[in-house]
Amino acid sequence: MNNKHIYLLAALMISGVSMAQKKELKAAEKAVKKGDVVEAKAALKTVEAVLANASDAEKAQYYALQGNLAFAQIEKNQEFDDNVDAIIEAHKNLRKVETNKGSKLLKVADEEMSVVSSKVVNKAIEYNNAKNYKGATKRFNQAYLMQPKDTVYLYYAASTAISSKDYGTASDYYKKLIDLGYNGNESYYTAVEKTSGESQNFGKDSKMRDLMVKQGTHKDPKFVKEESKRPEIFKNLVFLYNQEGKTAEVEKMIVEARKVNPNDMNLLLTHMDLYLKSNNMGKYEELAKEALAKNPNDDVLLYNLGVTSYQAGKYDDAKKYYEQAIRINPKSENAYLNMAFLKLQPDEDITNKMNKLGMSAADNKKYEAFQKQKHAIYRDAMNDLEKVISINPNNQEAIQTLRNIYRALEMNDKLKALDAKK
Repeated sequence: MNNKHIYLLAALMISGVSMAQKKELKAAEKAVKKGDVVEAKAALKTVEAVLANASDAEKAQYYALQGNLAFAQIEKNQEFDDNVDAIIEAHKNLRKVETNKGSKLLKVADEEMSVVSSKVVNKAIEYNNAKNYKGATKRFNQAYLMQPKDTVYLYYAASTAISSKDYGTASDYYKKLIDLGYNGNESYYTAVEKTSGESQNFGKDSKMRDLMVKQGTHKDPKFVKEESKRPEIFKNLVFLYNQEGKTAEVEKMIVEARKVNPNDMNLLLTHMDLYLKSNNMGKYEELAKEALAKNPNDDVLLYNLGVTSYQAGKYDDAKKYYEQAIRINPKSENAYLNMAFLKLQPDEDITNKMNKLGMSAADNKKYEAFQKQKHAIYRDAMNDLEKVISINPNNQEAIQTLRNIYRALEMNDKLKALDAKK
């Protein structure tokens, strides 16, 4: 066979494939239009087998039909989840092969996406209100994939992922938002619908909002400008990385977070805690001074500094911070409680020493000395615990600890009075 015949045969084969594709595409189109899902899927499956040899126009038609089929089933609420994923994938592929931005296929795809995304968002809101945060996360992410310009849906997906404790997904979405340059400082027009009494968001369409108000269906028109959500995103990423134990990422992110949240004391305390855990006491003390310089009379800050100092084994510093917190706020329940526990801290060591003593006269003398130390510690802590109960009579930690102290000191009258308050 000569080359001429080979080329002719090849041309005939390609032509045959193309004709078959057009035939199956037409069959699929008819099946989709009449709502025959089984027939349409079968026809599209046949086209898929030879899709590699198809032209971009034929591929575009194929993907558009996939989207049409999924859309038709979504409208009938059939296999909603699978068909939402299917329409997203179909339209993504359609946009890869359809170069004519004004084509009818893309116009129909955009219309389908608009309708479906509205349904998906409504379901996401329903799930969120029902505290089905995992379901809400999936829906909001689907809405974002259908309308990538509406990055707020990705933000909502990240937020609901945190609520469902899906920290890996939440951090992935927040990182993507940062990469996209998302701020969330959106502005939009609203008005209250008179019939329902609910505020309706008109987006950027002030003319439509004004028309509704003029027609009398709406009232109380407003222009809403939201603050940037970027500080919150950085802050949440710090929390997420902390939860996942990603120390290196936490340190990097917290620096960025504090750049956009310079006055956030919780971030500053988290930064301090990070240095505590890594035993970088120089940096810790530097940030502690910064925190106190910003809020020298903040009793909550002083209390938190007391807690972090205690955790670091710096008991003198912890006592100093608790005392300062109490001086500023004489009703600082937690500061009094932690001060009591701080004072009781040596008790275990003294008890261990007492248990190691023998029965000799010398050991008995040491035992009595240790007993006096323990009782002195108990009396000192007792004053703080009684103060806690005077502030909050229902503080169970204070009540139980105080009960043990009264027994140890044989203060039966006080023990009876305490138990009588139950």
